[in-house]
Amino acid sequence: MKIRIKGNSIRYRLDKTDIEVLQELNKVEEMTHIGDHALHFCIRAREIPESAIRMENNGVHLSVPLLQITQWTTTDQVGFNLELPNPDGSILKILVEKDFKCLTERDEDDSQAFDNPLAGESC
Repeated sequence: MKIRIKGNSIRYRLDKTDIEVLQELNKVEEMTHIGDHALHFCIRAREIPESAIRMENNGVHLSVPLLQITQWTTTDQVGFNLELPNPDGSILKILVEKDFKCLTERDEDDSQAFDNPLAGESC
């Protein structure tokens, strides 16, 4: 799982393996070790009416309705957006999407990424 944070937005990109884990376990996790600590991100599919996010200790836990996760993971749907209110009145924007293979050569393993729908198109 790749995670990008910018301002009040979080973007999650899941490859094929991440999606298989999410379908099997109803959760997928990523952890980054920083010194003696770890930063933890988790997406859970749950029997809930609407999405929610919470941050506790060193973890960010996103819960999404199981039906929404099932629809996304079993179709060609690329991703989905969420807008979750913060207690201060601001909005946290979240994008969860399938990770596509890069169109340009990069020093990164994207063997588990989805085929990019733009591959083969000329600019």
